[in-house]
Amino acid sequence: MKDGKYAIYLGNEYTAGETQEGKIVLRSTDIEDVKNGFEPCKPFNIKYIEDKIVCMKFVNSSEITEYYRIRTMAIYKGFEFEIVEETEDKLSIVTMIGDCREWKRLGMKCIERYVYQKWINKNEAEIKIVKEKFKL
Repeated sequence: MKDGKYAIYLGNEYTAGETQEGKIVLRSTDIEDVKNGFEPCKPFNIKYIEDKIVCMKFVNSSEITEYYRIRTMAIYKGFEFEIVEETEDKLSIVTMIGDCREWKRLGMKCIERYVYQKWINKNEAEIKIVKEKFKL
């Protein structure tokens, strides 16, 4: 499952984020990116990225060609839900909007105030990747 913010820099896709100063932080799992000005860092993991992040670079938004968020959604029983977790054959779907009576009818459980969740089989849903571009 691919979720999170990403940026295109020098033709490559990197996981990304913003600093308070407005810089874009690019995170790479490839130590070879030090050749492109990335700084080595203590390896760490981030959600949905299998390999460890090993180097990072801070750039201005003018240096990237695209900046966007990817969200993986599930169409289940005619409704669109965010997928927050997955196993080999199951998806955890969640919503915080809509009619709670409808969510209860679908067998969803209230896990926090106004938050409904349910584990479903992957074959019960259509997977939809949503790409939301940010203005540079």
